[in-house]
Amino acid sequence: MNKLAYDDGSTWFYRLRETTAFWMFLILLGLVALFSLISPHHAFLSVNNFFNIALNASQLVLLAVGMTFLLGAKEFDLSVGSNIVLASILAAKTITALAGTPDEVAVGDYPHLGLAVAVGVVVALGSGALFGLVNGLLVTTLRLSSFLVTLATTAIGLGMALVLTHGANVPDIPRALQTDFATYRLFDLVPLPVLLSLALVMLLWFVLAQTRFGVHTLALGSSVDAARRAGINHKLHLLKLFALMGVLCGVAALLDISRFATTNIGGHQTDNLQAVAAAVIGGTSLFGGMASVQGTLVGSLIPVVLGTGLVIMGLDSFYQLILVGLIVIAAVYIDQRNRQTRF
Repeated sequence: MNKLAYDDGSTWFYRLRETTAFWMFLILLGLVALFSLISPHHAFLSVNNFFNIALNASQLVLLAVGMTFLLGAKEFDLSVGSNIVLASILAAKTITALAGTPDEVAVGDYPHLGLAVAVGVVVALGSGALFGLVNGLLVTTLRLSSFLVTLATTAIGLGMALVLTHGANVPDIPRALQTDFATYRLFDLVPLPVLLSLALVMLLWFVLAQTRFGVHTLALGSSVDAARRAGINHKLHLLKLFALMGVLCGVAALLDISRFATTNIGGHQTDNLQAVAAAVIGGTSLFGGMASVQGTLVGSLIPVVLGTGLVIMGLDSFYQLILVGLIVIAAVYIDQRNRQTRF
Protein backbone atom coordinates (compact mmCIF):
# COMPACT_ATOMS: atom_id res chain seq x y z
CA MET A 1 0.00 0.00 0.00
CA ASN A 2 2.78 2.41 0.94
CA LYS A 3 4.73 1.42 -2.15
CA LEU A 4 1.71 2.15 -4.34
CA ALA A 5 1.28 5.56 -2.74
CA TYR A 6 4.97 6.25 -3.26
CA ASP A 7 4.78 5.24 -6.89
CA ASP A 8 1.72 7.43 -7.43
CA GLY A 9 3.49 10.35 -5.81
CA SER A 10 6.60 9.78 -7.88
CA THR A 11 4.55 9.58 -11.08
CA TRP A 12 2.70 12.77 -10.19
CA PHE A 13 5.93 14.62 -9.45
CA TYR A 14 7.58 13.30 -12.61
CA ARG A 15 4.66 14.52 -14.72
CA LEU A 16 4.79 17.88 -12.96
CA ARG A 17 8.49 18.23 -13.78
CA GLU A 18 7.76 17.59 -17.44
CA THR A 19 5.42 20.60 -17.72
CA THR A 20 6.65 23.97 -18.92
CA ALA A 21 4.48 25.72 -16.32
CA PHE A 22 6.41 24.02 -13.49
CA TRP A 23 9.76 25.39 -14.64
CA MET A 24 8.32 28.82 -15.37
CA PHE A 25 6.83 28.90 -11.87
CA LEU A 26 10.27 28.16 -10.45
CA ILE A 27 11.66 31.02 -12.56
CA LEU A 28 8.94 33.31 -11.18
CA LEU A 29 9.77 32.33 -7.59
CA GLY A 30 13.45 32.84 -8.33
CA LEU A 31 12.84 36.33 -9.68
CA VAL A 32 10.73 37.27 -6.66
CA ALA A 33 13.41 35.94 -4.29
CA LEU A 34 16.22 37.67 -6.20
CA PHE A 35 14.59 41.10 -6.33
CA SER A 36 13.49 40.78 -2.70
CA LEU A 37 17.08 40.22 -1.63
CA ILE A 38 18.91 42.76 -3.80
CA SER A 39 16.38 45.63 -3.98
CA PRO A 40 17.28 48.70 -1.85
CA HIS A 41 15.87 48.31 1.66
CA HIS A 42 14.07 45.19 0.36
CA ALA A 43 11.51 47.49 -1.25
CA PHE A 44 10.38 44.75 -3.61
CA LEU A 45 9.31 42.57 -0.69
CA SER A 46 6.19 44.44 0.38
CA VAL A 47 2.50 43.65 0.24
CA ASN A 48 1.77 46.93 -1.52
CA ASN A 49 4.31 46.16 -4.25
CA PHE A 50 2.87 42.70 -4.83
CA PHE A 51 -0.61 44.15 -5.27
CA ASN A 52 0.79 46.74 -7.68
CA ILE A 53 2.32 43.88 -9.68
CA ALA A 54 -1.06 42.14 -9.74
CA LEU A 55 -2.74 45.38 -10.87
CA ASN A 56 -0.22 45.86 -13.67
CA ALA A 57 -0.80 42.27 -14.81
CA SER A 58 -4.61 42.42 -14.62
CA GLN A 59 -5.07 43.41 -18.27
CA LEU A 60 -2.37 41.18 -19.71
CA VAL A 61 -3.65 38.05 -17.97
CA LEU A 62 -7.11 38.47 -19.53
CA LEU A 63 -5.64 38.72 -23.02
CA ALA A 64 -3.26 35.85 -22.33
CA VAL A 65 -6.03 33.55 -21.12
CA GLY A 66 -8.09 34.32 -24.21
CA MET A 67 -5.01 33.57 -26.31
CA THR A 68 -4.57 30.33 -24.37
CA PHE A 69 -7.96 29.10 -25.62
CA LEU A 70 -7.12 30.08 -29.20
CA LEU A 71 -3.65 28.53 -29.12
CA GLY A 72 -5.16 25.41 -27.59
CA ALA A 73 -7.31 25.19 -30.74
CA LYS A 74 -4.24 25.97 -32.90
CA GLU A 75 -5.39 29.50 -33.80
CA PHE A 76 -4.04 33.03 -33.30
CA ASP A 77 -5.43 36.51 -32.76
CA LEU A 78 -2.90 39.22 -33.48
CA SER A 79 -5.55 41.97 -33.48
CA VAL A 80 -6.12 42.18 -29.73
CA GLY A 81 -4.32 45.53 -29.43
CA SER A 82 -6.47 47.17 -32.09
CA ASN A 83 -9.57 45.61 -30.58
CA ILE A 84 -8.76 47.14 -27.19
CA VAL A 85 -8.10 50.57 -28.71
CA LEU A 86 -11.34 50.54 -30.71
CA ALA A 87 -13.45 49.22 -27.82
CA SER A 88 -12.01 51.78 -25.40
CA ILE A 89 -12.72 54.63 -27.82
CA LEU A 90 -16.31 53.54 -28.43
CA ALA A 91 -16.89 53.06 -24.69
CA ALA A 92 -15.29 56.41 -23.82
CA LYS A 93 -17.31 58.27 -26.44
CA THR A 94 -20.49 56.60 -25.21
CA ILE A 95 -19.80 57.50 -21.59
CA THR A 96 -18.96 61.13 -22.29
CA ALA A 97 -21.97 61.48 -24.62
CA LEU A 98 -24.50 60.09 -22.14
CA ALA A 99 -23.07 61.39 -18.87
CA GLY A 100 -24.25 64.95 -19.50
CA THR A 101 -24.32 67.81 -21.95
CA PRO A 102 -21.04 68.81 -23.62
CA ASP A 103 -20.79 71.86 -21.34
CA GLU A 104 -21.44 69.79 -18.20
CA VAL A 105 -18.92 67.14 -19.18
CA ALA A 106 -16.31 69.77 -20.05
CA VAL A 107 -16.39 71.12 -16.47
CA GLY A 108 -16.42 67.67 -14.88
CA ASP A 109 -20.13 67.46 -14.07
CA TYR A 110 -21.73 64.10 -14.92
CA PRO A 111 -25.41 64.07 -13.90
CA HIS A 112 -26.14 60.76 -15.66
CA LEU A 113 -22.91 58.96 -14.78
CA GLY A 114 -24.50 55.65 -13.72
CA LEU A 115 -26.45 55.21 -16.95
CA ALA A 116 -23.48 56.34 -19.04
CA VAL A 117 -21.10 53.84 -17.44
CA ALA A 118 -23.59 50.98 -17.73
CA VAL A 119 -24.13 51.62 -21.45
CA GLY A 120 -20.39 52.16 -21.93
CA VAL A 121 -19.69 48.72 -20.45
CA VAL A 122 -22.20 47.14 -22.84
CA VAL A 123 -20.66 49.00 -25.79
CA ALA A 124 -17.11 47.91 -24.89
CA LEU A 125 -18.05 44.26 -24.46
CA GLY A 126 -20.28 44.28 -27.54
CA SER A 127 -17.65 46.00 -29.68
CA GLY A 128 -14.97 43.55 -28.57
CA ALA A 129 -17.22 40.54 -29.20
CA LEU A 130 -18.21 41.82 -32.66
CA PHE A 131 -14.57 42.38 -33.58
CA GLY A 132 -13.79 38.84 -32.50
CA LEU A 133 -16.76 37.42 -34.41
CA VAL A 134 -15.60 39.17 -37.58
CA ASN A 135 -12.21 37.53 -37.16
CA GLY A 136 -13.86 34.17 -36.62
CA LEU A 137 -16.15 34.54 -39.64
CA LEU A 138 -13.24 35.44 -41.90
CA VAL A 139 -11.29 32.42 -40.67
CA THR A 140 -14.14 29.90 -40.91
CA THR A 141 -16.02 31.20 -43.95
CA LEU A 142 -13.09 32.12 -46.20
CA ARG A 143 -10.89 29.36 -44.78
CA LEU A 144 -8.03 31.75 -44.23
CA SER A 145 -5.19 31.49 -41.75
CA SER A 146 -6.07 33.20 -38.47
CA PHE A 147 -2.53 34.59 -38.41
CA LEU A 148 -3.06 36.46 -41.68
CA VAL A 149 -6.68 37.42 -41.00
CA THR A 150 -5.98 38.99 -37.63
CA LEU A 151 -2.86 40.67 -38.96
CA ALA A 152 -5.11 42.40 -41.51
CA THR A 153 -7.86 43.28 -39.01
CA THR A 154 -5.19 44.82 -36.79
CA ALA A 155 -4.73 47.54 -39.42
CA ILE A 156 -8.48 47.83 -40.05
CA GLY A 157 -9.32 48.20 -36.36
CA LEU A 158 -6.63 50.79 -35.74
CA GLY A 159 -7.66 52.68 -38.85
CA MET A 160 -11.27 52.80 -37.67
CA ALA A 161 -10.11 54.08 -34.28
CA LEU A 162 -8.08 56.86 -35.89
CA VAL A 163 -10.99 57.84 -38.16
CA LEU A 164 -13.33 58.10 -35.16
CA THR A 165 -10.93 60.24 -33.13
CA HIS A 166 -8.87 62.00 -35.82
CA GLY A 167 -5.82 60.69 -33.99
CA ALA A 168 -6.63 62.34 -30.63
CA ASN A 169 -7.50 60.62 -27.35
CA VAL A 170 -11.05 60.98 -26.04
CA PRO A 171 -11.14 63.75 -23.40
CA ASP A 172 -13.32 64.32 -20.32
CA ILE A 173 -13.60 60.69 -19.17
CA PRO A 174 -15.04 60.78 -15.62
CA ARG A 175 -12.42 60.59 -12.88
CA ALA A 176 -14.91 58.60 -10.82
CA LEU A 177 -13.95 55.56 -12.90
CA GLN A 178 -10.50 55.85 -11.36
CA THR A 179 -11.41 56.69 -7.78
CA ASP A 180 -14.41 54.39 -7.41
CA PHE A 181 -13.06 51.39 -9.29
CA ALA A 182 -9.56 51.36 -10.79
CA THR A 183 -7.66 52.68 -7.74
CA TYR A 184 -10.13 51.56 -5.10
CA ARG A 185 -8.77 48.81 -2.86
CA LEU A 186 -10.95 46.37 -1.01
CA PHE A 187 -9.91 46.36 2.67
CA ASP A 188 -7.27 48.92 1.60
CA LEU A 189 -5.29 46.08 0.02
CA VAL A 190 -6.73 44.39 -3.06
CA PRO A 191 -7.46 46.56 -6.14
CA LEU A 192 -10.89 45.86 -7.64
CA PRO A 193 -9.48 45.28 -11.17
CA VAL A 194 -7.34 42.49 -9.72
CA LEU A 195 -10.40 40.82 -8.19
CA LEU A 196 -12.29 41.11 -11.48
CA SER A 197 -9.44 39.64 -13.50
CA LEU A 198 -8.84 36.86 -11.00
CA ALA A 199 -12.54 35.91 -11.00
CA LEU A 200 -12.57 35.71 -14.80
CA VAL A 201 -9.35 33.68 -14.85
CA MET A 202 -10.76 31.19 -12.34
CA LEU A 203 -13.98 30.88 -14.36
CA LEU A 204 -12.08 30.28 -17.59
CA TRP A 205 -9.76 27.78 -15.89
CA PHE A 206 -12.86 25.80 -14.88
CA VAL A 207 -14.26 26.04 -18.42
CA LEU A 208 -11.05 24.77 -20.00
CA ALA A 209 -10.29 22.05 -17.46
CA GLN A 210 -13.72 20.78 -16.46
CA THR A 211 -16.24 21.36 -19.25
CA ARG A 212 -17.04 19.97 -22.68
CA PHE A 213 -16.17 23.35 -24.18
CA GLY A 214 -12.59 22.95 -22.98
CA VAL A 215 -12.37 19.39 -24.26
CA HIS A 216 -13.63 20.47 -27.69
CA THR A 217 -11.12 23.34 -27.75
CA LEU A 218 -8.13 21.07 -27.19
CA ALA A 219 -9.57 18.46 -29.55
CA LEU A 220 -9.57 20.99 -32.39
CA GLY A 221 -5.96 21.83 -31.64
CA SER A 222 -4.95 18.17 -31.63
CA SER A 223 -6.71 17.21 -34.88
CA VAL A 224 -9.49 19.05 -36.69
CA ASP A 225 -10.35 15.97 -38.72
CA ALA A 226 -10.66 13.80 -35.63
CA ALA A 227 -12.76 16.48 -33.94
CA ARG A 228 -15.12 16.57 -36.94
CA ARG A 229 -15.48 12.79 -36.88
CA ALA A 230 -16.33 13.05 -33.18
CA GLY A 231 -19.23 15.33 -34.06
CA ILE A 232 -17.74 18.67 -33.06
CA ASN A 233 -18.99 21.65 -35.09
CA HIS A 234 -15.53 23.14 -35.51
CA LYS A 235 -16.67 26.31 -37.30
CA LEU A 236 -19.17 27.22 -34.60
CA HIS A 237 -16.65 26.43 -31.89
CA LEU A 238 -14.01 28.66 -33.49
CA LEU A 239 -16.55 31.49 -33.68
CA LYS A 240 -17.13 31.10 -29.94
CA LEU A 241 -13.40 31.16 -29.25
CA PHE A 242 -12.81 34.34 -31.27
CA ALA A 243 -15.86 35.96 -29.66
CA LEU A 244 -14.49 35.03 -26.21
CA MET A 245 -11.20 36.66 -27.11
CA GLY A 246 -13.12 39.75 -28.21
CA VAL A 247 -15.11 39.96 -24.98
CA LEU A 248 -11.89 39.76 -22.96
CA CYS A 249 -10.48 42.59 -25.10
CA GLY A 250 -13.59 44.60 -24.19
CA VAL A 251 -12.97 43.97 -20.48
CA ALA A 252 -9.33 44.97 -20.91
CA ALA A 253 -10.46 48.18 -22.66
CA LEU A 254 -12.70 49.04 -19.71
CA LEU A 255 -9.83 48.43 -17.28
CA ASP A 256 -7.63 50.66 -19.44
CA ILE A 257 -9.88 53.70 -19.55
CA SER A 258 -10.90 53.37 -15.89
CA ARG A 259 -7.33 53.13 -14.68
CA PHE A 260 -5.91 56.02 -16.71
CA ALA A 261 -9.10 58.06 -17.32
CA THR A 262 -8.14 58.38 -20.96
CA THR A 263 -7.89 56.33 -24.11
CA ASN A 264 -4.52 55.18 -25.41
CA ILE A 265 -4.55 55.28 -29.21
CA GLY A 266 -0.79 55.02 -29.51
CA GLY A 267 -0.52 52.08 -27.13
CA HIS A 268 -1.32 48.37 -27.12
CA GLN A 269 0.85 47.75 -30.19
CA THR A 270 2.66 44.84 -28.53
CA ASP A 271 -0.30 43.40 -26.60
CA ASN A 272 -0.67 40.53 -29.07
CA LEU A 273 2.94 39.44 -28.68
CA GLN A 274 2.79 39.82 -24.90
CA ALA A 275 -0.36 37.70 -24.73
CA VAL A 276 1.16 34.96 -26.89
CA ALA A 277 4.38 35.10 -24.87
CA ALA A 278 2.53 34.81 -21.55
CA ALA A 279 0.54 31.81 -22.78
CA VAL A 280 3.61 30.05 -24.20
CA ILE A 281 5.69 30.77 -21.11
CA GLY A 282 2.90 29.20 -19.07
CA GLY A 283 2.99 25.94 -21.01
CA THR A 284 0.40 26.42 -23.75
CA SER A 285 1.68 24.83 -26.95
CA LEU A 286 2.06 26.82 -30.14
CA PHE A 287 1.18 23.60 -31.96
CA GLY A 288 -2.28 23.25 -30.39
CA GLY A 289 -3.83 20.56 -28.23
CA MET A 290 -2.20 21.68 -24.96
CA ALA A 291 -3.23 24.66 -22.84
CA SER A 292 -2.84 25.72 -19.23
CA VAL A 293 -4.74 28.65 -17.74
CA GLN A 294 -2.89 28.42 -14.42
CA GLY A 295 0.38 28.38 -16.33
CA THR A 296 -0.73 31.43 -18.31
CA LEU A 297 -1.29 33.24 -15.01
CA VAL A 298 2.34 32.54 -14.12
CA GLY A 299 3.44 33.57 -17.61
CA SER A 300 1.61 36.89 -17.25
CA LEU A 301 3.31 37.68 -13.94
CA ILE A 302 6.89 37.02 -15.09
CA PRO A 303 7.28 40.09 -17.38
CA VAL A 304 5.54 42.34 -14.84
CA VAL A 305 7.78 41.10 -12.02
CA LEU A 306 10.81 41.67 -14.23
CA GLY A 307 9.75 45.19 -15.16
CA THR A 308 8.90 46.16 -11.57
CA GLY A 309 12.11 44.69 -10.18
CA LEU A 310 14.30 46.45 -12.74
CA VAL A 311 12.63 49.80 -12.03
CA ILE A 312 13.13 49.37 -8.27
CA MET A 313 16.78 48.53 -8.93
CA GLY A 314 17.11 51.75 -10.94
CA LEU A 315 17.71 49.93 -14.23
CA ASP A 316 16.05 50.53 -17.58
CA SER A 317 12.85 48.49 -17.76
CA PHE A 318 13.52 47.91 -21.48
CA TYR A 319 15.85 45.09 -20.42
CA GLN A 320 12.61 43.29 -19.58
CA LEU A 321 11.94 42.79 -23.31
CA ILE A 322 15.27 41.02 -23.80
CA LEU A 323 14.79 38.77 -20.77
CA VAL A 324 11.20 37.89 -21.68
CA GLY A 325 12.33 37.01 -25.19
CA LEU A 326 14.95 34.63 -23.78
CA ILE A 327 12.36 33.06 -21.46
CA VAL A 328 9.96 32.54 -24.39
CA ILE A 329 12.72 30.76 -26.33
CA ALA A 330 13.35 28.53 -23.31
CA ALA A 331 9.63 27.81 -22.95
CA VAL A 332 9.24 26.86 -26.63
CA TYR A 333 12.31 24.63 -26.37
CA ILE A 334 10.85 22.84 -23.33
CA ASP A 335 7.54 22.44 -25.14
CA GLN A 336 9.17 20.93 -28.23
CA ARG A 337 11.33 18.61 -26.14
CA ASN A 338 8.32 17.40 -24.18
CA ARG A 339 6.33 16.76 -27.36
CA GLN A 340 9.20 14.74 -28.83
CA THR A 341 9.42 12.73 -25.60
CA ARG A 342 5.70 11.94 -25.62
CA PHE A 343 5.51 11.07 -29.30
